[in-house]
Amino acid sequence: MKKDRQSSLDLIFLITLSIVAVTWAASFIFIKVGLAEIPPITLAFIRFAVAFPVMVLITLLTGSNRGEKFRFKKDFVSFSILALTGVTLLYIFQFYSLRYTTASTGSILINTTVIFMAILSAAFLNEELNTGKIAGILVAFFGLFIIVSNLRLDIFNLNPQELLGDGLMIASAIIWAIYSIYSKKILQSHSPIIATTIVFGLGALYLAPFTLVEFPSLTVMRVTWLGCISILYLALVCSSFAYVAWNRALSKVETVKAGMFLYLIPIITTILSHFFLGEEIGIATVVGGAFILIGVYLTETT
Repeated sequence: MKKDRQSSLDLIFLITLSIVAVTWAASFIFIKVGLAEIPPITLAFIRFAVAFPVMVLITLLTGSNRGEKFRFKKDFVSFSILALTGVTLLYIFQFYSLRYTTASTGSILINTTVIFMAILSAAFLNEELNTGKIAGILVAFFGLFIIVSNLRLDIFNLNPQELLGDGLMIASAIIWAIYSIYSKKILQSHSPIIATTIVFGLGALYLAPFTLVEFPSLTVMRVTWLGCISILYLALVCSSFAYVAWNRALSKVETVKAGMFLYLIPIITTILSHFFLGEEIGIATVVGGAFILIGVYLTETT
């Protein structure tokens, strides 16, 4: 009886992880939809300005704030670093990237975060780079070259806008890797929900000054219902619901097993972007994406 109950719970959490993977995959589609009406930084700011109070409410309702202690000076600096890397700079680069590159390519390139985490961990945390990880890094970088070059040898004649978009997404992957490594230290003394709530709030605050160059007041007045749906999806479904669901499932399922669901994201995004955005699925995207996913898998599991 107890075994059957545990099997049922495992199935529920695996279904939850599948829903989260689809949710995050679809976020690239909604970002592209939102960017058609709202400038990148303004879209990022509105997303987290809406998500922050929702996360505060979730924190209070779940009692996640109990027993938390803060040392203002030290924790403010630490959380500011997390906010700048995990929200402000990350989404400035990522959203501007999706102005110039496709949703499918963007979802594949952001997966290289794992590769940069391995490199940075070896450089700054003295973590070992074994043969498997090195092989994974090399395979993933070969995949990067295939996607960026689009299987063309005359790389100097490539579309400069696509190159800019790909470069910005790779930069966002590096920034996300920095955030992921630095957040390990913070999560030793703060719960994930508390840390995320603070990061969302500070990240939105630090995005605010950057929005001024985009004249957000003029933009917001022209947003259609489709733009509003995009904002609500990114803020409530993608940022709040998906994160809480992911952490809940992660606490009950093996990390490696949960991580496997992240490999579904670029595949699902590529399919969705083809049907909903009319994006072409080129051979370079398929081949390069396969190499990157293989490289990420080797880096994560060896």
